[in-house]
Amino acid sequence: MRFLQRKPVPQPRLPTPTLEMSSNEEEDIEMAVIYLQKLLRGRVVQNMVCRVQPLALLVFFMFEGKEKRLELIQELRTSHALQEDDRLVKKAEKQVTLALQRQRNLHEHKVSLVENHLAGLEGRVLADMFDFLSKELVRLQEERRVHALAMLAERQRRMREAEESGRRQVEQRRLQEEDLIFKEASACLEAHSYSQSLGYFWVLQVIKVHQSTVTSYLEDIILNTEEHTAEEQARAEIEKMAQEINDIAYEMESRRTQLQSEEIVAELVYSFLIPEVQKDFVKEKVRTAQRKHILAAHEIVHQHTEAMLEEDFVEQQQESDTELLEGAQDS
Repeated sequence: MRFLQRKPVPQPRLPTPTLEMSSNEEEDIEMAVIYLQKLLRGRVVQNMVCRVQPLALLVFFMFEGKEKRLELIQELRTSHALQEDDRLVKKAEKQVTLALQRQRNLHEHKVSLVENHLAGLEGRVLADMFDFLSKELVRLQEERRVHALAMLAERQRRMREAEESGRRQVEQRRLQEEDLIFKEASACLEAHSYSQSLGYFWVLQVIKVHQSTVTSYLEDIILNTEEHTAEEQARAEIEKMAQEINDIAYEMESRRTQLQSEEIVAELVYSFLIPEVQKDFVKEKVRTAQRKHILAAHEIVHQHTEAMLEEDFVEQQQESDTELLEGAQDS
C-alpha cells in the first residue's frame, strides 16, 4: 500500500465555442427584435419626459409631425375632397393657378422680346464701333504712307530745282566766256591785219569747240553721277525716316498706358460714336412710336384669345363635374 501513488484527475477542458450559421429568416427576426427594443426604449424615454412636461411636449410633437407630413396631408385632402365646398375651393384654386401661369408666360414672353431687342441694339452698336475703328486704323496707315510719299516728292523737287539752278549757272558762265572771247577777237581785229586776225579767230573757234565738247561731256557725266547719287541718298533717307517714324510710333504705342488708351478710346467714342448712337436712338424712338398701334392691336387680340380660352376651360370643367356627379349617382 505504501507503494501506491495518487493519480491526479485532470481538470475538464472548457468547451470549444461554436458559431452556428443562422438563416436569413432568423437574421430578419433578430433585426426586428432589436428594432422593437429601440422603439420601446425610445417610448420609455418619451414617457419619462412627458411626465415632466406632458402638454408642451405633446403639442410640440404634434406640430413637428404635422410639418413633416404636410405634403401627405395635402395629397390626402386633394384626393379625398368629396364634399361640395372642397370641390369648389379646388376648382377656384385651379383657375387661379391657370391664370397665374398665363400671366407668367405672358410676362416671360415680353421680357424675352425686350432682351432680344436690347441684344440687337447692342450688337448693332458694337458692329458699328468696330467697323469705325478698323476704318480709322486703315486711314491712319494710309496717312502715314501718303506722308512718306509727300516727303519723297518734296525731296525730288528740291533736287530738280538744284539741278536747274546748276544748269543755269553753267549757261551763264558759258555766255560770259563767249562774250570774253568775242571781245578779245574784236580787239585783235583792230590791232592786227585782217589775215592774221582771221587765223587767230579760227584758232580761237577750234579751241572753243574742243572746250565746249569737253565741258558738255564732263557735265553729262557729272549730272548722271549726281542724279544717281541723289536718288540713292533720297531713297536711303526716306527709308531711314520711315523706319524712324515707325519706331517712334511703335515706341509710343508700347509706352502707352491703359489710362491713355482708355482716354484715346473715350475721345474717339465721344467724337464719332456718340452722334451715331444718338442717331440710332432717335431712329429707334421713332420705330417705337410707330409700333404702339401694332402693340395695341396685339393686346386686343390676346385679350379676346384669353377670354375664349377661359370660356372653353369653364365649359370643360363643368362637363367634367357633371360626369363626376353622374358617376357618383350611378355608384
